[in-house]
Parts: sequence; structure tokens; C-alpha cells
Amino acid sequence: MTASSLPGTVGNDAGNGTVGNDAGITDIEQIRRLTHEYAGNLDGGLLDELVSLFTDDGVWDGSGWGIPAIQGTKALREFFAATMASNAGTCHLTSNHIITIDGNSAACTAYFHAFGRRLDGSLNDSLGIYTDELVRTAQGWKFSRRSVRGMLTPPAAGS
Repeated sequence: MTASSLPGTVGNDAGNGTVGNDAGITDIEQIRRLTHEYAGNLDGGLLDELVSLFTDDGVWDGSGWGIPAIQGTKALREFFAATMASNAGTCHLTSNHIITIDGNSAACTAYFHAFGRRLDGSLNDSLGIYTDELVRTAQGWKFSRRSVRGMLTPPAAGS
């Protein structure tokens, strides 16, 4: 399989996996960077910067983990502020991006590994998948929807 046949890549007519469109790669890298900025802003306690990565009516949907969807700048700010305040520190690693661009909209899935220490000293270690819907704005790519779900479920008690 050549790179040009992978989702989210742009190839040339030769089919040899080389890049045939710099604008396509730029969009892909901008979206990948957006996902890393999300992690860095969340881990760094940069609330304004984190919220600015979403459209004004953007949604963070944690229903895959039993957390209701949150929509809009004000609600996102309140949610992320509470999340940041409940942790002594976190580290989110994001990988395995699959990005598909369609004009001024895009879709992205990526794995994440998040771990941290809660204020009570207990540790959190989570593996999951982000499923993102993105839009191109005058300020660059933004999340219109970020859905989160776990990849691994804890073993049943006693197993």
C-alpha cells in the first residue's frame, strides 16, 4: 500500500506515495497540530487557549464514558476549568491520527493515552479514541465536535 492510498494523505499521479499537493499536507499537519495543542493546553492549564480550539458552538462529547456532551464556549470553559482544577497534573499523548479532509471540513480519529494525578493523590491512567469533526475557519482548523471514548474497559472484579 502506498502512502497516497492511505486515508488523509495526498499522493501524486505516479502512485509512489510522494506528496503531490503541499496544501493537503499543510492541512493535515495543521489538524495534527490542533490535536497536540489540545493536549498541551489541557495539561498546561491554558484554559483560554484550550477553549479557543473549538468553534463557538463546539461540542465536547464524553458520552462514550458516561459524561454528557458539553456545547458552546461558556459550557466548555466551565467544564475544562473544573477538569483542570480536579487534577494536580496530567499528561495527554495523542497518536495514530487518521485524517480525511473534504474542502472546509475534516474528520480525524486519534488514539490517546492520558495519565495524571488527582488532588487526592490517586492516579488516573486512560486509553481512548478521539473522534473529531473539524471546520476550517479564518483562524485555522477548529474542533466543531470532539468525541471521547475508552478503548479498554477495566477487568471485572475478581478476574
